Amino acid sequence: MYKLILIILLIAFSVGNARSQYYTLATADTVTKHLFQEGNWDELIDAGNQILKEDIDFKTLRQRMGYAWLMKGNYLMSRWQYEKALKFDTADEISNLYLYYSGLNMSDEGVSRYYAGKLSRETRQEMKIKTFRWVDAVDVEYNYKTGSTLYSRSAPNYTRLGINSNPGFRLSLYQSISTFSQTYYNETDVRQNEYYALLSYNPTHALSVHGGYHYLASTVDTTGYKANMFFGKLAYKKHIFDGALIGSLYSDNADKYLQTGLHAGISVAQLKYLYAQTTIYRLSNSITSNWVYSGSVGLVPLRKWWIEASATLGNQKNFVDMNGIYVHNSADYSTSRVGGSLFFYPNKHLTLFGNYTYDTRFISDYDMNVTYNQHSITGGIIWKL
Repeated sequence: MYKLILIILLIAFSVGNARSQYYTLATADTVTKHLFQEGNWDELIDAGNQILKEDIDFKTLRQRMGYAWLMKGNYLMSRWQYEKALKFDTADEISNLYLYYSGLNMSDEGVSRYYAGKLSRETRQEMKIKTFRWVDAVDVEYNYKTGSTLYSRSAPNYTRLGINSNPGFRLSLYQSISTFSQTYYNETDVRQNEYYALLSYNPTHALSVHGGYHYLASTVDTTGYKANMFFGKLAYKKHIFDGALIGSLYSDNADKYLQTGLHAGISVAQLKYLYAQTTIYRLSNSITSNWVYSGSVGLVPLRKWWIEASATLGNQKNFVDMNGIYVHNSADYSTSRVGGSLFFYPNKHLTLFGNYTYDTRFISDYDMNVTYNQHSITGGIIWKL
């Protein structure tokens, strides 16, 4: 008798899409449970959406839809459904576990660690998830830029090493050291050594607070110069949208630069990982101020690959970028940068990345006010332990 009732329900569910289906709580549970057990993910998602339109909602419905999206490789939609499931039971182990997985699959360390902290001690021990990880990941990058023989600029070199730590489930600390070198006019040698630290805290799964410090020690021939940069960011994510307020203060021997920014991003959830973002900055010192516009579009063309195109426009003298990792304080500054990045994820531990940018740079030196173009190539590795 049970099988007969189930067959009738499934027939009713699959009859044409010309008219809406009408569910009760019991039939909604029965149909979605069967589709879940059969692994029929597309029909499960369609049925779930129809059920929600009829104002029927319950925890296992959201969990089944979340798992269906997970099986289809759409981790953003999976996260959204499991977050809805948590509203019925904030301590549910299954929902918290799959939200942890969604953060891992989307390379969102803050989200994965936040939900790891919600898991039971037994689950964390079984999965070998540690509260404290003093070395969570290591990354290294090298950048080479073409010089300008016309204006006697050698090719700059930049190398950076970074280490990420997890003092707690909601807290992370990223630190890096780097060095930059270039020669001007074939005789003036410039070398800059840097230290950077960023402390991040997730009070909730959607909200994160970041504070950073960047120390820069330069030597021009034999004369030393020092600079400091303080960075702050308040970021919020809601399903396909994210936004942030950004601020930094850079000071050196000559002046101080205040930079404020407003960031907005959107993901096209049905296309898995088509993501677009833009940030508008106001960069000011004691004499003048100007706007800097930054934007990028990224997507997943193939499994394990991420490709991104980006552009930054505006006078970028002492411009702070990438959460304060980069401080563009060279004597020649960019007025526009366009380029692309490619990321490859061969396994869960390793990320390989490369970037190319085409810069238009401005020289303001003595009686010379000119521009020149520069090619920049970056390569790097991220190893997650």
